[in-house]
Amino acid sequence: MADLSDPDLGAAYYRSSDPIKNLKIRVKLSRISSSNIVPQGKLEQDGSNLEMQKVQESMQDIEERVFEWQQKEFSKREIDLYQNIANCTSQLEKDYHAKVTELLNKGQQHNRLFTYVDHDRFSQQDEAVFFMTNSPNETPTILSDKMSHLRRRKIGGGKKARERGGAFVPKLNIVEETPSDDLRNKNHIMAAPAQVMYIMADLGPKDRPFEEGDEVDLCSLQLDANGVLCMRPDFNRGRKPYVAETSSLGREVFEYTIEHNSKVMSRQEQDKELKMYREIYSRHKDFLSTCVGHEFELPPPEVLRLMVCGEIEKARNFEYDDLYIHFFVDIPKNWKVDGHQQLSWVTQTCATKVEGRDNVAHFSYPFEFEMFYKDESYVDENKDSFPHFPFILMEVLSLDSWNRFRTEGYSYLAIPPRPGVYKETVNCWRPLGSNFVSEMRRFFIGGSPELEDLTYTAIPSTFDGPYLSKYGFRTESTGSVDVKFNVIMQSRSFLERKATKKSLGSLLDTLGINTVQQNIQSVLEAFKKARQRMVIARENATRELLKDSKHQNELFSRSKR
Repeated sequence: MADLSDPDLGAAYYRSSDPIKNLKIRVKLSRISSSNIVPQGKLEQDGSNLEMQKVQESMQDIEERVFEWQQKEFSKREIDLYQNIANCTSQLEKDYHAKVTELLNKGQQHNRLFTYVDHDRFSQQDEAVFFMTNSPNETPTILSDKMSHLRRRKIGGGKKARERGGAFVPKLNIVEETPSDDLRNKNHIMAAPAQVMYIMADLGPKDRPFEEGDEVDLCSLQLDANGVLCMRPDFNRGRKPYVAETSSLGREVFEYTIEHNSKVMSRQEQDKELKMYREIYSRHKDFLSTCVGHEFELPPPEVLRLMVCGEIEKARNFEYDDLYIHFFVDIPKNWKVDGHQQLSWVTQTCATKVEGRDNVAHFSYPFEFEMFYKDESYVDENKDSFPHFPFILMEVLSLDSWNRFRTEGYSYLAIPPRPGVYKETVNCWRPLGSNFVSEMRRFFIGGSPELEDLTYTAIPSTFDGPYLSKYGFRTESTGSVDVKFNVIMQSRSFLERKATKKSLGSLLDTLGINTVQQNIQSVLEAFKKARQRMVIARENATRELLKDSKHQNELFSRSKR
């Protein structure tokens, strides 16, 4: 089992919303020599021991630097290269020549630690090379080299070109015969553009000219467009230092540490940033509210809104190849749709392939439609107690390269009366002819018995009765169609408080009879008002009769006097 204090050589990923320019990394490099491996005894306080101590400190060769993102520091090789203007051809190299000349004029000495930034050739020379053959003499063309740099992808485990013993870079296999699941997920979406930076070290002696194996990659950083920073290796965080060994004859060993040296935000700065983010989110929320509005779209009262979003996934085990599906929505009674809405679709033609024991044709054809239900009829004996939901009628067809047209099957799909996500497998059938001639015609020249009315696959449009019988109709089972769809329902009745204690069926029943109840209620209200008027008229008539009789009695009494 590995010790927890051992250095972590793997890659670490960080995501931060702060600008990358605030990133600072401190690297400390020291050479391991006999003076600091062997424990030192107690030094005496004489001049010779003090001189020996100075020599030992000089042999330790310790260097420490702090690097920022895309901070360019030149190596000994680059200083020797760019100090001669004849070696500079591009504008970037000329800029490097000016900076190197300025450093030499200041008398700045050479440091072991340096960097390669995103614009340097070192940052792309390995990852962008793709070879098409296994020949060691193959070199990429200018076009392939330029195209490979349009969008770089991180391949492999970092820069190891200078540690390889071969004479050429190993080939990168572009086509993977048996890709793994991780490779599929990785290459499913093209990687975002990225910037790279390498912190390097020149481990060769300072008094010796540059050699190929002196430069060692200490740390590589990659930042993509999504703000994810990949760092290899990770910060030490108190672990043991990393070890680097030269490939020269001396085989000198160096150890180095990588620490995070960015400025830490104070408490006041954190509170200020949090307040700023809250204000930004509040403004963004107000902007979205302004765009969307405060009123939620609702269907009219006593109306059920039905929305279906689905997909014809695949067809399986049909007799012939080159399949396509024609399907449409059958609108039952009391359902209405908008005039501009599409209710009929035809998929693309798909060739089948073998998956296990099935011949499968993948369509992945999307569809959607919207309907409204409102029952405006009065209650009668033939009225259904529950509303009929729409049907999706399907017709599977085939058309080969010889233009032979065949009907492969019919079927239908009933929309469930409950909202949710559904995945259905619809079995198909096709009608048979009365003799073998129709089958021979189907095989040689195409053509087969068809239905004049496609609604016959479910409930015929001309049928009006309590029972339906299809006895005597000769058919043959064919393949199946897989359909995945979502059912969404919306109604004002769902908002009522009493609706929370009722089932969906009772709500639909309520939607179906609410109109009838309203009509009956209006009749009862009219009858009640008429009865009230009749009672008032009767009271008025009685009052008039009593008044007339009283007046007659008074006249009769006067006449007797």
